[in-house]
This record gives sequence, C-alpha cells and structure tokens, in this order.
Amino acid sequence: MKVSDVGERAIVEFARRICKSGPRIKVGIGDDAAAIDIDDKYLIATTDMLIAGTHFPKGTTAAQMGLKAVVVNLSDIAAMGAEPLGLIFSVGLPRTLSVRFVKDMMRGMDRVARSYGACVVGGDLDESDEIIIAGAAFGLAKKGRLLTRAGARPGDLIAVTGELGAASAGLKILLDKIPVKGYERLVRTQLEPRARVKEGLVLANSGGVTSAIDTTDSLAANAWQVSRMSGVKMIFDYEKLPINSTVKKFSRSRGLNVDDFALFGGEDFELLFTVRPSGWKKVQRAFRRLGTAVTLIGRVSKGRGVFIRRRGEMKNLPDRGYEHFV
Repeated sequence: MKVSDVGERAIVEFARRICKSGPRIKVGIGDDAAAIDIDDKYLIATTDMLIAGTHFPKGTTAAQMGLKAVVVNLSDIAAMGAEPLGLIFSVGLPRTLSVRFVKDMMRGMDRVARSYGACVVGGDLDESDEIIIAGAAFGLAKKGRLLTRAGARPGDLIAVTGELGAASAGLKILLDKIPVKGYERLVRTQLEPRARVKEGLVLANSGGVTSAIDTTDSLAANAWQVSRMSGVKMIFDYEKLPINSTVKKFSRSRGLNVDDFALFGGEDFELLFTVRPSGWKKVQRAFRRLGTAVTLIGRVSKGRGVFIRRRGEMKNLPDRGYEHFV
C-alpha cells in the first residue's frame, strides 16, 4: 500500500493514533492547531508547508509567496480563536535564486505578519531544488474561549464569514491561462488571501460559538471534519450560501459548475462556525462593527454526516475537496 492509496487525511489519522498526547495538551493532532496548557492560557501552535510547484501558480511574485506563507499559518490560529504572537519559517531555496527575490519574499512575510499583530522571529535555511516554505505560527487563547472542531451541538446554527469560491476560481483561471480581464478579484483572492484573525477573536470572545474551522480544503470537506469531530449532522441551505457573484458569472460564461468552486474548492480561508441560537445576534453585531460579512447557512442536528437542502430536496454532500496524495 502506498501513500497515494490512502491520502492525506488517513495519514493524519495515523499520526493521531501513533503520537500519544501529554498531560498539558488540551488539543492535539487533528484540529486546526494544537493547544498547550500554560497556566492561565493556552499556547496555540500550528505549522503549514508550501512548495513552489504545488502551492504557487506560475507568475506568483516573491512578495505574494511570503504573504501566503504567513496567511496559511495565521488562518489556523484564527480558527482556534487565538491572538497571534509570532512565526518561524524553515525555507529551502535553489542556489540559483536571486538575492532580490529572497529579500522580496522576506519583506512580504514581515509586512503581512505585522499587519496581523505578529512578527517573524526566526527559522532555518537550506538548499533545495525548488522553493519550499515550512512555517509555524504561535498564538495565545483564553481558557474558556478556545475554539475547536469538536464543540458543535444539535440545535446550533451554522454560519460562514465572507464569500465562497473566489480562490479556487482564481486558481482555475491561472492554471488554464484564461484571460484575467474582468476576473482580477478572483485571481487576487487566490494569490493574496486573508486570514480572519480579528473575526476568530470575535467568535472566541462571543461566548456563544461552539466550534470553528477555516475553509482551507473546501466548505464540504471542512464541514465533514466538524461533523466527525463533533459527532453531529450538519445541514446546509444551498440558497443561503454566500457564493461570490463573480464566481457565478465566471462559471456561467465558461460552462462550469459553480459548486466545484463554492462547495468543493479550497483556499477561501473563511471561518465556518457553529453558534448557539441565543448567541447569533451578538456575533452578528460584532461582525457588523468589523465590516465583515457573515451569513447563516444551515443548522446542526442529531445524527452524522453533512447534507445540503436545495429547492426543498435534501441530499448528502460529498466529502470532497483538496487533499494531498490523491
């Protein structure tokens, strides 16, 4: 049996079973980040690796590489409801790469990290055949305010920040060399994503949010992760999904299925969360103050799995999204 026979998620599950947790570990392998008990707070730690040939479409600038390396890590911190502290990066570089390119990548890392209230504090350098950026981010979460994938309960409402589908549609445009005119925003969303750090803190401090995850793999795949970890059934209302209007236009013009972007496309880096009905208005008011869109898209019920209701008909939503090795 090979890695390609089982896929990324199965390997993560192997790690969860093999690597035993310690007495100070509040959350271990299997969530967006680890949470370690340090007296009155939790230290939140996560890591994410980006490889040029896999994660950066042709034409990505050095600064955009640095930006994305920061965002993919801070998005995990945001999903845990934590405040970012710092990041470290282990970077593999080809020996023929220009020094200017490397400096621009570092400037991108520094600028974006500081915009989220964090900073790059160290790392490691090595030689490699292509650019590899392995980042790690650290943050702090208040006890009693930690967000995980395991807290959703029947009766909770399901909501998501922002809009869906833009990043994966942007990637399609870049990979298929489709003319960018009219779709600049989609391409920019792919190349220059945002981490919902302020939004994660709002969710954590609201007191009514029961679970959260960032939509890295896809809305569908990440909802399935919450469903499994929480032991609940999640039901989406298709008509309520905040699908990006330009994604709809792009899909129609190219004869593509918009669901491939909105439901099964990854890298939106929005926050999918569940909230008690009594806490929804408070969350809504807080997001209005932030200027961030947030939309109710479904409800949690007893049972297992993820379902979607479309035009009155309810169907199983496939566990489909980006997954390494398969």
